[in-house]
Amino acid sequence: MSEKRLTTSTNPRILGLTGGIGAGKSFVGQMLVQSGLPLMDSDAVARGAYTDSEQVRQQVTALLGAEVYDPEGKPRYDVIARKVFAPSDEGRSLLHDLEQIIHPYVSDRLETWAKEQQAPEGWVVLESAILWQSGFYRLCDAVVVVTAPEAVRVARVQERDGASLEQVQARINRQASYSFAALQQEHPELPLYQIQNDGVQELEEQVAQLLACLAAL
Repeated sequence: MSEKRLTTSTNPRILGLTGGIGAGKSFVGQMLVQSGLPLMDSDAVARGAYTDSEQVRQQVTALLGAEVYDPEGKPRYDVIARKVFAPSDEGRSLLHDLEQIIHPYVSDRLETWAKEQQAPEGWVVLESAILWQSGFYRLCDAVVVVTAPEAVRVARVQERDGASLEQVQARINRQASYSFAALQQEHPELPLYQIQNDGVQELEEQVAQLLACLAAL
């Protein structure tokens, strides 16, 4: 994926929004929307790619087989997941190849969407659970990472999804683990901000501080 930023002086700048499962990324995203920043959920766009793009449909079928779509043409996400998350070299290879189909589609949609937005604050938000793994961070002019202690994250997901401790832990373990300090060291070229959603610190104040920082960039 190219290192080139999507934005120009006439287009809004892109704020990447990410965080681990249960950190509260989507909740913070809604707060940013309420503050006037348009938001695109890249995870939702990626899921929609299987039906919204005939090219994607053909490529996915060629890669994974016709059985990943039902007779009505709807994607069988459980079948797709079994194939690409299989604990084998074949599964890892299929996941990589699938990402090479889906991620460019999401990037193109983001570029078009960002240009279309009325963004009085000068920023739009790209929400993505896999911002770093996908390379979508390269499309961003700044990134905010929502964090929370793991115990808090586990409790939130258990309450939200009715999942067992083992199920939640497995989902957390599948996600890449990045400390905010490590991200700052790895990406000195990118303005990075942290919002701590630990149930103790006030989110409203942190979001207001973030918006002030963005306005000063």
